[in-house]
Amino acid sequence: MTKEIAEQLNEYGRSLHNLLVELPDHPAITDTFDYVLGALYGLVQAHKLGFRDRSTRYVAVYRPHLANYALEVSKTGPLDAVWTAGYHFNSGIQRLAAAFDRIPRMLDAKMKKRVRGRMRSTTAKERMTEVNPKSFQYWEAVYDEVNAFKHSPEGRAGGRTVAMNDALFAFEEMMQLISDRKALLTQRYRP
Repeated sequence: MTKEIAEQLNEYGRSLHNLLVELPDHPAITDTFDYVLGALYGLVQAHKLGFRDRSTRYVAVYRPHLANYALEVSKTGPLDAVWTAGYHFNSGIQRLAAAFDRIPRMLDAKMKKRVRGRMRSTTAKERMTEVNPKSFQYWEAVYDEVNAFKHSPEGRAGGRTVAMNDALFAFEEMMQLISDRKALLTQRYRP
């Protein structure tokens, strides 16, 4: 792990620890922060295993290896570090995307709005904009990346649009929002 990224991840761990100690013991906070901790764990593990950003298509020889990995997984054998790093990275950003949707709800973002006389559900991005006056461009990019591999049959086979640094910046944006709105979370979820 490069020293700079390791220090950044350690700082996120300390900040998350402090928030968990300071915020009320409430199921909404506990469950959401469990996802946040999982995001941190995924990014740490991906980095430890040497995660490589991939902005291009899979290499031609990837598919046969994938078939072999399926046998190894079922035997609980050792797996390829590059594949495992990607797995952890995907896990980390999926959890960041879940937090993008969940945290604004915790901060009382409106779930519906009136458009041309009719009520419609708000989008995750609309809810985020409502509760977060600061930039969240990296967190939004992570959210979009996850939706691409969640909803498209080809996922990110053509290449990723989010790199490790983008995920780290997204984590920072998330932690900043939580820290900035700590008083509201404390008030709303006070026992």
